[in-house]
Amino acid sequence: MQQRQPLIIAHRGVHVNRDDENTLTAFQKAIDVHMDGLEVDVQLHNQELILKHDIAQDIAPDTATFPMFLDLVRQTNYQGLLLIELKGTEGAALLYEQLMMAHLTNPIILQSFRTRPLKVWRQLDAKIAIGYLRHWPNLKAWRLRWQGIIQYVNLDYRFWFLGWLRPWGTKTFWWTPNNKPTLAAMRRLPLAAIITDAAIKMKRKRKRNG
Repeated sequence: MQQRQPLIIAHRGVHVNRDDENTLTAFQKAIDVHMDGLEVDVQLHNQELILKHDIAQDIAPDTATFPMFLDLVRQTNYQGLLLIELKGTEGAALLYEQLMMAHLTNPIILQSFRTRPLKVWRQLDAKIAIGYLRHWPNLKAWRLRWQGIIQYVNLDYRFWFLGWLRPWGTKTFWWTPNNKPTLAAMRRLPLAAIITDAAIKMKRKRKRNG
C-alpha cells in the first residue's frame, strides 16, 4: 500500500522572493494549482484585520483584509485546508466572528505563537481545530493539550529531532523547509503536513510522479 504523502501547504500563498506574499494574487495562484492548503498571516491594525506577516505601523493602502481573503476562498469554491495564523495577541474574537460570517466549508485550523488567542478561540468554539506555533515543543504546549485547547503543534523543521517532545496525541505541521534535499526527504516521512514557500514546486513534482 502506498504511503499517504503529507499535505502541501502554500506558505503565505504562491509568491516569489516574498515580494507578493500574503496577497490575494499569491493566494489565487495557490488556488489555481489546487494546493492542499493555504497558510495566511493575519494581524489587527486600526481595528481591522489585514493580511500581513510583520507587525508594523506603516501599512500599504492596498493591503488586503481578512474578509477579502475569505471572499476569495468562497468565490473560487476552494475546498483546501485554511491554516490561519494570528500575529500578536489582539483580534482573536474579531477573526473568529469574520470567519463564521463567511460560512466556509473548508477544514480550518486557527493558530498563533501566543497562548491568549488560542484560549479565546477555545472559549468561543469547543470544536474548532487549534494549533500552537513553536520552534520546538515546550511544557506550555503540553499544558494546552491537557486543557483541551490545542490539537496541533506547528514546529520549525530545523528542530525535527525534538519532535518526539510534542504533546501526546497532537498532530504536527512542519514549517518552513524550502530547499530541495530537505523537501525530498520530508515528503517521504509520515508527516501530517509541510508548510513551504516552495509549495508549487512540490505540487508539480508530485503530479509528475503520479
